Amino acid sequence: MKKIILTERQLDQLSKKLLSEAVGVPKGIMEAGEKLYYRVLDLLKSINYESEDYEFELTNEKLIVSDLTIETVHVSVHVEQVDEYDGKPVIASMGVSNEFEFDEGIMMQVNVKSKELMLTINFVVPGDWEGSDLAKTLSSDEIQNISVMAHELKHRYDRDKKTQGLVGDIADYQTYSSGRLRFGIPVIEKFMRYSYFIQMSENLVRPTEVATRMTQKGITKEQFYDFMVNDPVFIELKEIQNFSFDYFMNGLLNEMDRVDDLIEHTGNDPSTMSESEKIHFVLKLVYINLANSKVDFFDNYFYSHQEKLAQMFGGAMMQMFNKQFKQNEEKEKIRHKFINHVTKYQNKESQFFVDECERFNYIATNLIKRISKIYALIPDEKEQTNESILDWELHQKLMEKKYGKRKIETEYNFKRR
Repeated sequence: MKKIILTERQLDQLSKKLLSEAVGVPKGIMEAGEKLYYRVLDLLKSINYESEDYEFELTNEKLIVSDLTIETVHVSVHVEQVDEYDGKPVIASMGVSNEFEFDEGIMMQVNVKSKELMLTINFVVPGDWEGSDLAKTLSSDEIQNISVMAHELKHRYDRDKKTQGLVGDIADYQTYSSGRLRFGIPVIEKFMRYSYFIQMSENLVRPTEVATRMTQKGITKEQFYDFMVNDPVFIELKEIQNFSFDYFMNGLLNEMDRVDDLIEHTGNDPSTMSESEKIHFVLKLVYINLANSKVDFFDNYFYSHQEKLAQMFGGAMMQMFNKQFKQNEEKEKIRHKFINHVTKYQNKESQFFVDECERFNYIATNLIKRISKIYALIPDEKEQTNESILDWELHQKLMEKKYGKRKIETEYNFKRR
């Protein structure tokens, strides 16, 4: 057997890489997120005119995330003016697109391997915005936006590692992330937001996002608890953890005016319904729309362009592609299975929301535990530094700012270990 001898430095680097991967933060991703942020910021600073769309391309880049190297970055910037919005320009969302093909041999999505990143940034602006506002907006919260860049890189990394996937999973994710389903009732909007937040593909990137903010802020082990409980991801996970079915129902009961508006919007008369009938109607309505949306996204990814045309026009078109359709009977079985899955709560829609609220608690609890493991990425402060203190008072203030104020103790607290 051939022996492999590693130096102490190599062993240290290997242990750090293994630790980073173990807590869900690939090696180099935080540095790559920071680099990407400054590259994109430079692009936005070059904008000196107003447009709805901007396209940029960064070539010969080296964004290295573990064993993935991204060499080209395509940046699409979209600017939208929303009616009655008169606040400051804001970043509504960022995203990375993913190329994939449907393999009818294995009946699964197959992700396309590449060294490119396609990043989209969506801004919402008031009517009197200027091109220079976009860079100002991105730079207004540097730490947050660097962490979001790392978040998006982790999505790209995960898709590179996961070569195959189920179309049903994509349909489920797209239903919640597309923002197309809006019902005008706050507690339902919150339910939709939380359903998106705990999607598996989002869960995988949360440790990277939080770890990036932790690193950017220079958090020490002593500061970790305060950092963690005040981080926006932790705060939202705690809210999801506490989102019970009783809370959901109370939210509906407290918004009966909006419930009536939604019922009227569907062409029905809420005055003919009892309170419990109204709530049952709304829960059924939400479930139907979720199921329909999931099937729509499924079909969009599942069927080829030719199959969609044949289904649309029928007749001669069906005959033209008849041979292909005979070969794809297995696809119809898979589609039927997916429809059965997304409609399994038909005529018992309330139970869907009961089960989802329980799932919220389970996933949020486990994700909090997982994210807390990034504590291990904080380096130990073992080194000793010899300093020449030139201004005692300012030095003390600097140390207090860096490490926090030390508690004044009244008793000996060391014990034999």
